[in-house]
Amino acid sequence: TDSDRDTLTPGLGLRYGVTNRLEVDARGSYVIRDDRVTNTEISTGTNNIQELEGADIGDVEFGVHYQINQGGGALPYLVGNLRVKTGTGPFDVARDANGIETELATGSGFWAIEPSISFVHQTDPAVLFGNFGYLFNIADDVDQVIGAARIGEVDPGDSFNASFGIGIALNEKTSISLGYSHSYVLGTSTELNGIISKSNSLQVGSFLFGLSYSITDNIGVNVNLAAGLTEDAPDARVSVRVPIAFKLLE
Repeated sequence: TDSDRDTLTPGLGLRYGVTNRLEVDARGSYVIRDDRVTNTEISTGTNNIQELEGADIGDVEFGVHYQINQGGGALPYLVGNLRVKTGTGPFDVARDANGIETELATGSGFWAIEPSISFVHQTDPAVLFGNFGYLFNIADDVDQVIGAARIGEVDPGDSFNASFGIGIALNEKTSISLGYSHSYVLGTSTELNGIISKSNSLQVGSFLFGLSYSITDNIGVNVNLAAGLTEDAPDARVSVRVPIAFKLLE
């Protein structure tokens, strides 16, 4: 089986500083997916090619962040985070009479909660950073008949997530960052015709490279690359962000 998957995700995020230490945010995206899966039968050498597309609202996220300590000097800044998300999943898409998908899901399809803690430590001209968290995926009773199978309760696997790296200022406007991100994703538990099966766990590790440039004091451009280092990770993921800061009148 050979799989080629391309995804384009334009999105918008808003952050608001409630106090000097407390911040809330919301993020939304529109996901455009294109998959081409080729299955080759070894006995006959014939190829079965399946092409699917999907375009819809992606996962919607809400978060809150709180700076735990004062930080500075020999102490890192510690930030506690809580994130909640949901979206259109694989059990919400159209299927044919045989239960085969005719379009692709654009989100996880399940509610998820992720508490995490981040640290930032300044060692001029570099900054050390990291994040450690646990993603809880909430089980749901799908209660659908797909093909010849009745899908009961589905419990997506939770995951342990960790990332760390270093950021270096090249001048007043430009900085780069290097890092590593890893997720250990537990297997998904699925009830099929009253029998519960569980998928294998996943190891998703990626090398991170980032480039940031400040156009003005309030507008910047961030380009980030994540290169997959494990078999379960995407080969490459590129993101471009344009953060814009607004100061509300007092």
